[in-house]
Amino acid sequence: MGAFTGSVTGSLSVLAAEAPVMREYHELTWWGAVVVGLLAVAGSLFILVSAVAMYLAPDALSQVNMLGPAMGMGLPLLIIAHLVNSWLTEGFALGQLLEAVGAIGALLIVQAVGSWVMGRALHATHWDHTVPLSGGEREPGKG
Repeated sequence: MGAFTGSVTGSLSVLAAEAPVMREYHELTWWGAVVVGLLAVAGSLFILVSAVAMYLAPDALSQVNMLGPAMGMGLPLLIIAHLVNSWLTEGFALGQLLEAVGAIGALLIVQAVGSWVMGRALHATHWDHTVPLSGGEREPGKG
């Protein structure tokens, strides 16, 4: 073991001087809680209804189409609810706004491209192994 040659108080004062500025947090007001709650519940309902619709859809292509409300409205509403909550408790921060806008924009782009790719892959009408889900029947003359 090596001997300690530095000053304890000197290193502590240097560490304390380099500490970041403490953020000031505010308590969420009742109207803020209502707004955040409504946004979160609305987003969650979009996701729940989409999940139920996917479960009840007759085939895989219809299931992919049911992702639209969840990805297009549900998740952006949840991101906005988080943004409003952070603004009401921490104050406005440009970085959080840019993160939310970037997340929603990326989400919508990925949803559109992913839906197109999955739709193209699932819409294999000339493939004999494509059958409807939930015990559906194949069209006459196909396999």
